[in-house]
Amino acid sequence: MKKAAVIGFPIKHSWSPDIHNFWLKSSKINGEYKKIKVQPEELQNFILKAKNSGYSGLNVTVPYKEKVAQICDELSGIAIKLGAVNLITFRGGKIFGDNTDGEGFIASVLNKLPNLSFENNNFAILGAGGAAKSIAYALSERKAKKIIIINRDLEKAKKLSEKIGETAEAYSLTDIKKGLKKTTFLINATSMGMAGGPPPIKMGLSGFPSILCFADIVYNPGITGFMQEASLSGIKVIGGIGMLINQAAPSFEAFYGQPPKNPEGPYALLENKIMDVGND
Repeated sequence: MKKAAVIGFPIKHSWSPDIHNFWLKSSKINGEYKKIKVQPEELQNFILKAKNSGYSGLNVTVPYKEKVAQICDELSGIAIKLGAVNLITFRGGKIFGDNTDGEGFIASVLNKLPNLSFENNNFAILGAGGAAKSIAYALSERKAKKIIIINRDLEKAKKLSEKIGETAEAYSLTDIKKGLKKTTFLINATSMGMAGGPPPIKMGLSGFPSILCFADIVYNPGITGFMQEASLSGIKVIGGIGMLINQAAPSFEAFYGQPPKNPEGPYALLENKIMDVGND
């Protein structure tokens, strides 16, 4: 039986097992996928133990995407650029790291906005960690007009914007209003608003008429505080479920040797889950 899991700290919020186990069942594969909370001091030993105990691989969520990149023996091209990993596979006794977050995000946005012009939009990203990096690089690859990084730690935001190049700018969270002035598409790439995570800040989005769309990578709860504020401000909202599903599909293929047979199936499953936990 092929085994895989998602690791993080916290991990209670993760719905990755719902997706992978749905695909395992619909694809009639003898496999398992679970979520495992790993303490920071146990991270490296856990990954080494998983490699030697029959796991095909692991998904990685907050706060380990950057730390895991340093543990891997080999990295894909995009993982090297990002310095962040959300997918580990074990190959020939080696730990191989990849990152599917950025392309998962782009696919989720294009599912909702198929005619979106990246070249005509200014994208602001809250955060400068692993997920923010992957999204920023994916936007840069699509020639986004401007990429604005807003982060609590200004130096971290500057470092990411420098890597992206001349189309990028950096602002501290205390200067968020300056960053949002130019924004047409806002993205939360932090854990703010996540179940078990820090609460979302108040952004005063009604004061920024240029913002036409808000996307949250948080998917649990299904409707976050940021999404509520954006909706009340008349801004189109995209939740995190699409990114979660789209970044999971290449992981599933890597773990179990074939693509999912019903890639769209988990949407209905997770929408029902949202209703069950009172987020409809």
